[in-house]
Amino acid sequence: MDFNQGTSSKDINESESILDIQTQADQLLDLTQAMLTTATADDWDAFELLEQQRSAILEMVFSSQAIDESAKLYLTTVIKEIQLIDKAITNLIIEQRDQAAKELRHLRHARESDKAYRIEADNSE
Repeated sequence: MDFNQGTSSKDINESESILDIQTQADQLLDLTQAMLTTATADDWDAFELLEQQRSAILEMVFSSQAIDESAKLYLTTVIKEIQLIDKAITNLIIEQRDQAAKELRHLRHARESDKAYRIEADNSE
């Protein structure tokens, strides 16, 4: 008995293609959420690896020739979620940058104070 009666191999291939895109979209979302977690934990090495993996999947998704309408809708929803998470990641990076700049200013000030103290100490000898 043929259970695929009335279903062409083209229909099956299109269904598999839709599932592949949805699976890849889910992977993109999972990787993006993991990127937020690693950014929050200041694990920038892991963040970079996750970003590389995400970029590779993004390239595969957008190099797909034919994406049917339901896959496009699903992908659009996932991309909107990714954009929200990316915004949170960007905010974390900005906070980290600002904190690093503050610490650098503090170190420079401490170095200048130390240098002035040493000059004063040398002059008083």
